[in-house]
Amino acid sequence: MARPVPAHAAQPLEPQEDEPIAYIGHGGFFDRKGRQIVPTAEFVAKAQSWYGQQLLAGLDPKQQAEHSAFERRLEGLKQDGQAGLAVRQRSLDWLLAHSPLTVAVGRIRAKVSALEYALRWRLPRRDDLKELQSREPFALDPKVEARLKRPEFSPGGATVFLATTNSGQAYINECAAANVPIPPSIGVLDPMGTAGWRSLGFIPQAEQFIVGTPAEVRVFQSAKGMCIALPRYTDGTKTTVALDGVICLSKTSSKVCFWDNQMGGRSFQFGSGTKVPIGVANLAVNPAGQYQGGGAEIEFGSGGVCTDCHAGENPYIIHPMSDLGGGLLMGDLNVAPLNLPTFGPNRYDPIVGASWPQNQLSHSQALVPSACSGCHILAGSGGRFPHLSSALPGYCGTVLAQAIQKTMPLGAPGSQAGSPAIVAFQNWCTSPAGSGPSNRGDPHLTTTNGINYDFQAAGEFVSLRNSATGFELQTRQTPVLTTFTPGANPYTGLASCVSLNTAAAFRVGSHRISYQPGPGNPSNAAEQMQLRIDGKPVILPPNGIDLGNGNRIANASLGQGLDLRLEDGTHVIITSNYWASEGYWYLEVEALNTPAREGTMGPIGVSDWLPLAPGGSSFGPAPASLAARHFLLNRAFADAWRVTDAASLFDYEAGTSTASFTDRGWPPRPGSSCTTISSNPWPGGKPRKPVRPMEPAQAQSLCRPIQNQDKDAYENCVFDLTATGNTAMVDAYLQTLQARNSP
Repeated sequence: MARPVPAHAAQPLEPQEDEPIAYIGHGGFFDRKGRQIVPTAEFVAKAQSWYGQQLLAGLDPKQQAEHSAFERRLEGLKQDGQAGLAVRQRSLDWLLAHSPLTVAVGRIRAKVSALEYALRWRLPRRDDLKELQSREPFALDPKVEARLKRPEFSPGGATVFLATTNSGQAYINECAAANVPIPPSIGVLDPMGTAGWRSLGFIPQAEQFIVGTPAEVRVFQSAKGMCIALPRYTDGTKTTVALDGVICLSKTSSKVCFWDNQMGGRSFQFGSGTKVPIGVANLAVNPAGQYQGGGAEIEFGSGGVCTDCHAGENPYIIHPMSDLGGGLLMGDLNVAPLNLPTFGPNRYDPIVGASWPQNQLSHSQALVPSACSGCHILAGSGGRFPHLSSALPGYCGTVLAQAIQKTMPLGAPGSQAGSPAIVAFQNWCTSPAGSGPSNRGDPHLTTTNGINYDFQAAGEFVSLRNSATGFELQTRQTPVLTTFTPGANPYTGLASCVSLNTAAAFRVGSHRISYQPGPGNPSNAAEQMQLRIDGKPVILPPNGIDLGNGNRIANASLGQGLDLRLEDGTHVIITSNYWASEGYWYLEVEALNTPAREGTMGPIGVSDWLPLAPGGSSFGPAPASLAARHFLLNRAFADAWRVTDAASLFDYEAGTSTASFTDRGWPPRPGSSCTTISSNPWPGGKPRKPVRPMEPAQAQSLCRPIQNQDKDAYENCVFDLTATGNTAMVDAYLQTLQARNSP
């Protein structure tokens, strides 16, 4: 459903810690906490200075000298107050045209353009949102304006931006080909909403998420789907439209297209009765040449990033109980008598510029609090909430935060604000969209939020899961008998007997994949690990295997192992290593850029000691006693994520099951011997003898090549060699780090 995103779109889009504007939308500025900012002269001056410094830092010495010369020319136009800020804005225009950061961090351009748009109106005198409810145009002195139009004040050199979509008529054609309805010109009205726009009324200003001027809801419906336009007027007279965005949804393909009158330097306002064409100028309709831009043309416009706020299953932000007039509630748009197709058959798929969020990820249903999941249930489209992360500041700060305060839950708006479950839900907004957990050695786990802890239980466990996509990774952990127990893990405080990963299995789309020892006990070590897809043994061809829907198994670039690449960006690397003295393979697992957040490698919250349980509940803080910690980690937590027969993704020989590889008594209590075990879960069923340890000094020496690459990996390597005496683990770590850093 989602289209591939070019490499440049992977550049960081999240606001920096001290950035004055976190995100923009519908003419509003917002901080990192989602609070709307009043653009006073003081704020605009501060923002101009910050973005100017950022863009200037990207210039080479020759460009810096050229910029200094441009600013000296501007000094001759020195003005006071808002006029001075408008002149100063030209310096930012020059920087936008020349700084490489304009391309690398595309949202800088949109925010600077939004500052320029704000300067077209008289800036508020006070830091009060009420000041934004009426807008008065601002104009420079005509003589100054005329001088700024001279060639010497032209920024020069248009900046070229890459994008995944078209603009103008080409964008219209692309949308039409995707079965998206193409709306009529703005201002063409029809009481039925089929030959033109139908007005449904106004969103009460007190209920708007972005406090501002009157906002009207207009709809257009065709056989292909529907469009909503939201003209925002300059003041209560409703005679002039300042902003007007259009969103059109296909009821068959779930594709969505966006048009807006904010296109950077070509933003404009228009009279309420003015007809404005969609996508391209039409002088017969609008003699002034005004039109609504779309696709790539609005990607870096002053209107902000539409898909930053408009995210999730449905492209529209509906205030369910808001009365548009005459008793028509926004939440009733899709039922009789209107029956508008406000939902597509699948999660909506935006046709937008490459730097905008692509809306391809849902939030895992298990992580949605019960106060929300009663209505926001997991649907066939993959889930109603977007994948909450720091990459969606608009949705998190404006839509979600204000919905919790003003509109949700239905019947008791704001009643859940501040509850622990809702606070935990909102905390996902501070997490990165993707992360790189790992499961190495005597299982040393790194969670998706970078916390390292040891998990030595024996059996098969869910290591990573995304309930929104169905992806799941399971690992089999096998005990290693040792005569020595290394010191306590710094995080858990527990000194424990150890185990190793000896098999892995996945669910990817409709496929079940296992990577585990082959049946019997082959004499050839190279044959002992076997790849199976849907239960059938597979020999991986040189070009890998296409699993469909953008998922594939690539040919492992570093010898024995597995390289799995998923449509959602997840990249799982498994390196397998043979322990000759013990006669079996063990695995190292890396998961790069994954949005998955469930399982033993799931994140650990601020007030938690361990990752969440499968249902999203917490295991609480660390118990005070080591005995209680041992029980919580190796019994309660282990059993919560332990694989059942019904849920197992592994393949089993006749007469065996997940129970054949399980020992709930491993690891034994702290201080117990690590030389005996009550069951026999080893590959091939061969009994194992305790392995000899290694002197810590020798382990440190052998692991030293890892020290400069990864401090945590080095410490884990020393731990593993000390406990098992297996020198081959050094190569396993080096191989894993090399694989992690490979493309």
